[in-house]
Amino acid sequence: MNRHSFFKAIPAIAFATMAHVSVPTLHAQEIAFSGSLTTQAGIGLPNAHKQKGDFLLGQTIFDGSVKAFYDEAMIYVNGQLIHDAVGSQSSNGMSGFADEDGSFALKLREAYIDWKSGIFALRIGRQIVSWGKADDIQITDVVSPFDESRVVASDYNESKLGIDAVRLSLLTDKAQVDAYYIPFFTPSILPLSAGNPLRARMFPDQMDGIQIFCPYFYDDFELPHKDIYNSEYAIRASFYTSVADLSLYGFYGWDDTPFIKYSPYFYVYPESPEDVGMIDVTGKYKRMAMIGADAAIPAGDFVFRLETAFFLMRHIQTTADYQIEQFFYEENVTSSKKRHQLVSLVGFDWTLSDGWMITAQYISDVVFKYRKYLDRKQYEHQATLSIEKTLLNETLTISASGALDLCNYSTASELEFDYKLTDAITLSLIGDLYLEGPDGKDGMYGQYRDFSSVTFKGKVSF
Repeated sequence: MNRHSFFKAIPAIAFATMAHVSVPTLHAQEIAFSGSLTTQAGIGLPNAHKQKGDFLLGQTIFDGSVKAFYDEAMIYVNGQLIHDAVGSQSSNGMSGFADEDGSFALKLREAYIDWKSGIFALRIGRQIVSWGKADDIQITDVVSPFDESRVVASDYNESKLGIDAVRLSLLTDKAQVDAYYIPFFTPSILPLSAGNPLRARMFPDQMDGIQIFCPYFYDDFELPHKDIYNSEYAIRASFYTSVADLSLYGFYGWDDTPFIKYSPYFYVYPESPEDVGMIDVTGKYKRMAMIGADAAIPAGDFVFRLETAFFLMRHIQTTADYQIEQFFYEENVTSSKKRHQLVSLVGFDWTLSDGWMITAQYISDVVFKYRKYLDRKQYEHQATLSIEKTLLNETLTISASGALDLCNYSTASELEFDYKLTDAITLSLIGDLYLEGPDGKDGMYGQYRDFSSVTFKGKVSF
């Protein structure tokens, strides 16, 4: 969608949205509107190397929600209009529009109808699904995709995207069962925009001096064909007892990010005596299946959390070197290999007096029948810790969080100060720091060292 047509579309989209919301609400028993306006700017710290002093984030976001109630039913719509001074906005073709230069985006996060009668409930439309007991870590939470186009001052829950689904629920006092039918696949949003600082890390222009051609638009990847055979299915059964809250999960669908294929080719320039080698990068989305479970067990001031997910014959990305080697051996080049995968978490929340909250987690991730051509380690594990404290009659919140990669000892840490100027206005100062391991290896978090930054944020809620 080019810039001119995008701006022409905004009034039409806004009018259509207001019409769809306002017409049915003429007979609604209650209408509730809420929203927020957020502005934020992030600047690279000295250890961000070439990006030190650069603006890595510059956004103004209008977020609006409407609820309309009718007897046993409710309509909910939530959308965002984003101006991005850095030009980092991209589209996944499902969640909204993004301008070609990445400076504007219009997103529909959720839009659904809720109905409840007795022990049955039904939700139809675009909805965000959250599974699991983990804190800001994806274990069983595989239904909703994510906006993966930024790491600076990123919030796990706010980055989740809606899916088009039908959810049928069975509700009792001690249990809830949710069954999902998802007819259309929604991929994650990738940092495809040319102005996105994260693009160069995910899609570099060169590899060992060889030029690489990477996608700039979501439909440059091979997406699943929109037919009934490519639908997704999910089920969750939750049980609430005096001892623990337990949940069981099942999912059959698609991985939200594509598996990258590296295809070498040679081009002869008339003015060059030698062939010039290049690499074409494409991607394809592939099926996956998951079964999982979690538990939350309260014990005094503690809540212990357990969560595990087993992926049956999941596709695992192969390395670029392996793919290029297979190409020159004239063998079948595969971007992934199927392997069983087990991801688990154990952690606790500790609520203390005087507004203290401490959360700690240990996460393990193992792939079975490992081979060196897989683009990951056989066993990856990490630990996270977060501490939060409220002060000044709960007007000031200080939170510190960190993650330690226990394979290469790379780290990610964040320090945030939130001050409520009024009940409606919050000012924030956020610092993100990414460090390599002691041996200079990137690990899980060292690869983001160029995104160490400090972010200034202001939010008005109404």
